[in-house]
Amino acid sequence: MTKSTLLTSRRGLLKGGAAGLVGLVAAPAVFSRRAHAADATLTVTSWGGDYNKMVREVFTEPFTAETGIPVTLVDNGDMAKVKAQVQSKAVQWDVIDAPAAFATSGARDKLWEPLDLSIIKPGPLVQGPAEDYMPLYLYSGGLVWDTKRSPDGKHPVDFAGFYDIKRFPGRRVMRSLASETLEVALIADGVAPKDLYPLDVERAFRALDRIKPHVTKWAATTPDQVNAIVQGEGDFSYSYFNRVKSAQKAGAALDFSFEQTVNSLDYFAVPKGTKNKEAAMRFIGFCLRPDRQVAWATRGYYLPNSVAAMDEVKASPAAQYLPDLTNGKNVIVDSQWWSENYTTVQKRYAEWMLT
Repeated sequence: MTKSTLLTSRRGLLKGGAAGLVGLVAAPAVFSRRAHAADATLTVTSWGGDYNKMVREVFTEPFTAETGIPVTLVDNGDMAKVKAQVQSKAVQWDVIDAPAAFATSGARDKLWEPLDLSIIKPGPLVQGPAEDYMPLYLYSGGLVWDTKRSPDGKHPVDFAGFYDIKRFPGRRVMRSLASETLEVALIADGVAPKDLYPLDVERAFRALDRIKPHVTKWAATTPDQVNAIVQGEGDFSYSYFNRVKSAQKAGAALDFSFEQTVNSLDYFAVPKGTKNKEAAMRFIGFCLRPDRQVAWATRGYYLPNSVAAMDEVKASPAAQYLPDLTNGKNVIVDSQWWSENYTTVQKRYAEWMLT
């Protein structure tokens, strides 16, 4: 496995709706035990599998123990359903775990409540919040393979290799989401990472057309991307390192390449019209506390958004498994571009998969 170095001081690099370092914000929120217990359960969307297990252990269970506010996780990141809930004034989900394209497109469609920083009290952040969505951590996507079926030299380590069927024959697993998938396609087609945006959508779909006959599974969820390789449904997939690491711990013969990655912020947002707005803001503040951010980063191999947590993670063993954002082969997702184009591009991508 290629080891990477940790991001040390690249503030302001991540694009789209964030305003840089927030250094003069009050100290992290500290809740009195069982204070402000909610009348109703908070419902938080999540992404399934081991990710949910970590969310429960690092965030929701300690939050409930400290505040008395119960939290239910829902495995659903469907933005169309969020929009329907908001527009019908029947909001069922209180906090949305939103990748960049979701957060920014939701903001464009005015689906989120303004953040109440007097409740959240986030402390100094690497990347500051937008008006209505809060960066929580940065995650990295790259290539994964089975080391028994594809030993060294028999698998791709970058996106051009993933698209090179002659050099690396085998079955491909691809995401059912357009965001990040188009970036991978364009880089594989020869576009330099620094020149990606604005994305050339037509060129991306031409590249996708070339690899489509070799795709044996379209992964609807992030656990599906890894499970497809473990279960022999495909040979090479794009996925996320934390998912691979969890599978490795469970005994799977998988490896992940940091040679080339797509990196994006993950955000929390609160749907407009929730009846649990204050509790939702408290939950976001709790998740940004340095102790929670350290636990999340070291267990899930993410870059934390808390400055204090970043300093601690840099000195931990997890540092060797985090992306080097100074590597010119790596990609930083432009969430502003996706905020303006996500709905149209995702619709086209969904239709393309079915043709």
